[in-house]
Amino acid sequence: MKEEVSLFQEISTNAWPAMNLSFLNGWIVRLGDGYTRRANSVLPLRYSGKNIDEDIKVIEELYKKNNLPSVFQIPDYCEPNDLKKILLKLNYQEIDESILMALEISKLKEIPINDSFSFTLEINFSEKFFSNFGRLTNRPSSLVLKNLNIIKRILFNKAFAIAYREDEIVGLCLGVLEREYIGIYDMIVSSNYRRQGIGQALLNKLILWGKNNGAKTIYLQVQGDNSGAIALYKKIGLTDRYHYRYLVKKFE
Repeated sequence: MKEEVSLFQEISTNAWPAMNLSFLNGWIVRLGDGYTRRANSVLPLRYSGKNIDEDIKVIEELYKKNNLPSVFQIPDYCEPNDLKKILLKLNYQEIDESILMALEISKLKEIPINDSFSFTLEINFSEKFFSNFGRLTNRPSSLVLKNLNIIKRILFNKAFAIAYREDEIVGLCLGVLEREYIGIYDMIVSSNYRRQGIGQALLNKLILWGKNNGAKTIYLQVQGDNSGAIALYKKIGLTDRYHYRYLVKKFE
């Protein structure tokens, strides 16, 4: 458990990079403009400190100084292993249980493709992805810019899968390749075209790209209450590897 959690948390942190990284007795402190908890939270995979209460206070002061809540991302394995219990006693709130799912590409089930749509792949930079992201997510431009800035910070190879219905872009998905792992991020399908196999086809496009570039395993992260997405991923063979959740403390 420890080795697998550490591996996937490491590569997923690389694939969704924070604006700033600091370290505190083994904890990885991710901090930026507050966009997404993943990029603005403490990742406690290892801990070498002697006074956990003092270290938590240092974390809280750092986030408060930057006008952010104090957030810890707690996977099924973390150090110390009772950190969740400690944070709950300090009035942290547990939210957003999520699942990391993965599978060796050679074991994936066949993914059917709906020929009513067409699909393209663009490498490392896609103006179409960036210009359509806000429209498909219905997010304000300020949040769209923050999301795209995170994508631009990714140091590893990335690819953008795009779905079309004639000339209309109806789906987007990002893949990030590190070592032998292809990570799936930002899957978006237009609300007018859901449950028509677009998500499966976007996955397939990125999996093939990853496989052709040395990937042997696909992984992704999904919120535990997103039953539709979880059903899709299990349908093609992905399995739960571990869960994680966020412990959040807001300041007055």
